[in-house]
Amino acid sequence: MIRTAIACVAVVASLSACSGVTPASSGGGNNDGNNKTVNFATVPGFDDTVAVTGLWSVLLKEKGYTVKTTSVDLAAGFSGIARGDLDGYLNAWLPSTHAAYIDKYKNDLVIPDKPYFANDELVLAVPDFVQENSISDLVQNAGKYDSKIVGIEAGSGEMKLLPDVLAKYSAQDKLKIVEGSTPAALAALKSGVDNNKPVVVALWQPHWAFASMPIKALKDDSQGWPKPDGSYVVLSKNFAEKHADVRGWMEHSELTDEQYASLMLAVSETKDAITGAQKWLETPANRKAADEWLK
Repeated sequence: MIRTAIACVAVVASLSACSGVTPASSGGGNNDGNNKTVNFATVPGFDDTVAVTGLWSVLLKEKGYTVKTTSVDLAAGFSGIARGDLDGYLNAWLPSTHAAYIDKYKNDLVIPDKPYFANDELVLAVPDFVQENSISDLVQNAGKYDSKIVGIEAGSGEMKLLPDVLAKYSAQDKLKIVEGSTPAALAALKSGVDNNKPVVVALWQPHWAFASMPIKALKDDSQGWPKPDGSYVVLSKNFAEKHADVRGWMEHSELTDEQYASLMLAVSETKDAITGAQKWLETPANRKAADEWLK
């Protein structure tokens, strides 16, 4: 079942990118080392971010923390973390996808040396039944897809990179990028699957949609996309200094492809990210892995 609102259920405050960051009722980032409240930025529609934030919400609550989330776009999120208004963002794709956001504020951020997941890929996704298997195939048969790509959030790193990908394939005049949202892209993909209609959308891997729908990622045969990124935790310098325990736990965290995909699927199948993460932790192997991070 497509969960068009999954990303929103854990959110306790909402704000626009142009208004700056006004955190939830905690009143800002943590300036007191004894204050066991953490406020993470999250982006509605970014299902991987929502899932991993839900997981850490469960784990940190077990350690006595109160976890809040603030809904932002990426630009507002990273600027808020740099100022200390927010405490962190748990899914920065580096070195490529989110580099433009990180580079601007890197002196005010704390980022572990290694990612907790090392195989993030930006992709174009289509229903399994279509004959096209590569981006070159798509370009040659753009008319079958109404000459458009259904995109995700305009401020995402993927949407900023997609025009360059099309340029690599000399497809700027053959495929129009339609900006939208991740839920809208997933709905379009599901509609295409259900109605046997070719459709192509911007997506990424790992993503629960690949386990729940008969879809495939088009091969990037001309290497238009950057090489796979890693998923990194980003913390405000102030929070990382005052909460070395949280920083250490997150630096030790690591997810395999199967674990990450199953976490996202568990969240997509439940009413909210917290419930999904709790369900995921009921699997003994997942619980054991998470407990290792917290030692």
